[in-house]
Amino acid sequence: MRRVLLFLNPLLMERRNRRATVDRVAAFLQREGCAVEMQDTLSAHSAGEQAQEAVARGFDTIFVCGGDGTIFQVIQGVAGSEVALGVIPFGTGNVLAQNLRLPRDAMSAVRAQLCARAVSIPLGKIVCKTPGHAKDKNWYFTIAAGMGVHAALMNLAPTGTGKRVGGKLAYFTGGIRLLIQHPVEPFDLEVTTAGGRVRYTRVNEAIAIRVPEINVWRPGGNLLEPTLRLASLRQTGRAGLAHASFHALVTRKTSGNSRLPYPQYDDACTIVCRPVPDFDYRTPLLVEADGEVIGMERATITIAQRRLRLLWPQSSNS
Repeated sequence: MRRVLLFLNPLLMERRNRRATVDRVAAFLQREGCAVEMQDTLSAHSAGEQAQEAVARGFDTIFVCGGDGTIFQVIQGVAGSEVALGVIPFGTGNVLAQNLRLPRDAMSAVRAQLCARAVSIPLGKIVCKTPGHAKDKNWYFTIAAGMGVHAALMNLAPTGTGKRVGGKLAYFTGGIRLLIQHPVEPFDLEVTTAGGRVRYTRVNEAIAIRVPEINVWRPGGNLLEPTLRLASLRQTGRAGLAHASFHALVTRKTSGNSRLPYPQYDDACTIVCRPVPDFDYRTPLLVEADGEVIGMERATITIAQRRLRLLWPQSSNS
């Protein structure tokens, strides 16, 4: 019999009778012969420890009833274990669910994953300076991690209130405001490509991506491959950032005759981001992973030794 734990983000359960929906999911799994327990995440930062305890208690499957941020926290506790991770998408972006081609409807999503094979995927790993920790801290991710103005966008609503009230609109309006108001400041990027070449660049944006799609953006990552899809933008100003963002989201062009920059893509194995020496930063350089701001100043991004067993319906490559 499969032992299933439903991890619930209580903040997301407050809306649209979602807790009743999860009750129906639990009843369905029980009818299918699973032993089911439900547990609220006590806080965003406790979910990893709770997931680690669930692994020790012998659960073989965990369904995260939440968004990408809750999944990110749970992954910290299940990475490298034999537990299979499933997703019931209740979040704002639901990027991982998008790439797994999961239905947005909770019952349809759990039905799709009930008999799905658990696919072992390489995890991304980011090491950065994290507030509250004396030493740099390791984090695992499945979607993307990096540094730049996009990380400041993830910091718009650290409590989650803005996301719950405004949804994706909060990100779009926040992104426009950042383009107008936020300092566009450089940092140094060291990239070791998949082919072994080392490149040094001064940039304003660097995002290491594991998935093919992030909403309307198509960066072309691959969850099954042990490489990072790096999107970067050489040092520019506000107009250059807006120009590159437009081409990343709309035209998908990576080069052209304009003096303004285009996004650059590389397949990489190691990415190092550092502040520019003696540069007077007006705001901290923030580091994000899977939409969560986790640190500042510097980051090293690689593929982790640990893997994740992910319930992936009809994976063509599994």
